[in-house]
Formats: sequence, structure tokens, C-alpha cells
Amino acid sequence: MGERNERDAVAALDRAHALGAATDRRGRTWLVRFQLAYGVMSLVVVPLVGLFPGPVGAVGSMAFWVPCLTLLLVYAARQPVSHRGMAKTHLWMMAVWTALYLGVLALGITVFPGVAAWWAVGAVAVASPAFVAAWTTARRLA
Repeated sequence: MGERNERDAVAALDRAHALGAATDRRGRTWLVRFQLAYGVMSLVVVPLVGLFPGPVGAVGSMAFWVPCLTLLLVYAARQPVSHRGMAKTHLWMMAVWTALYLGVLALGITVFPGVAAWWAVGAVAVASPAFVAAWTTARRLA
């Protein structure tokens, strides 16, 4: 009788471990997609702001950003699971992204208005936290 209970307990623990691993994998997989999409969105929105100064850039960038971000947030909200440590990675990504975005825009609008090279490099810099977060999250999938 004791041996059977022990086997049942081991089987239950094995099943719990397998479910935990599957949940973690699923949580990381959708998050990588989210992070990559956020990076691509950043690559587009920064040059829109910088290369089309004034209302045209502001309206054009928001016409792109708002629907894309809305779709991305709906996608994230529909995900049933998230992996352990997700909040830390996401907060790091958003904090660095915000600092870079504000810095690139502030310098670009005042010092480099309309300079394509600045906005191209700035777009890559602003997108980099999302791509680094996606790489870090994907690496933990392996």
C-alpha cells in the first residue's frame, strides 16, 4: 500500500512539473512575439515623428501607434498564462524603452530635426530594449 502511494505521489509531482514547464513555455512564447512586435512598432514610429516634424509627424505616428498598440494589448490580455519573472523583464524593457524614446525625441527634435541618419539610428536604439528582451526571453525557452 505504501509503495503505491509513493508511486502516485511521484507521478503527481512529475505531472505538476510537466504542466509547469508547459505553462512557462507557453508564457514565454507569446511574450517573445509581443516584444518583437513592440520593437518593430518602435522602428516605425520614431522615424515618423522625426522625419515629418510638426502636426504631420504627430498625427501620422499616432495613427500608426494607437491601433498597433491596441491590437498588441488585446493580444496580450487574451493570453491565459505568463511565465515566472515576466513582470521584471517587461518593466525593465519599458523603463529603458521610455528613457531612450524620450531622449531620442528630445535631442532629435531640438538638435537633429529632419536628419534621416539620426532618426534611423534613434529608431534602432529605441527598438533595442524590446529586441533584447525578446532575445532574453527566447533564450530561456531553450
